[in-house]
Amino acid sequence: MTPGSRAALSLVPDEEDQMPRLERFRAAHPERVILLPGTRPRAWVGGRNIERPTLRGLLDELEGIFPPDTQARHAGASQ
Repeated sequence: MTPGSRAALSLVPDEEDQMPRLERFRAAHPERVILLPGTRPRAWVGGRNIERPTLRGLLDELEGIFPPDTQARHAGASQ
């Protein structure tokens, strides 16, 4: 976990369990920008800004666009 991630988590302490999920998504999709600072987590996908009130909500949205089984295949191919 990076120091920036820890600082962002202080804004939503009940979401610490989402950090491993976030790290898995980032590993599978390093080309996707996900920002945690501020009050609302956000990501850019295909020129579209996706912003949700919680990290859980953002990851739910991203996994709808990039299903977890696709993430696993992508991560395995890069190893």
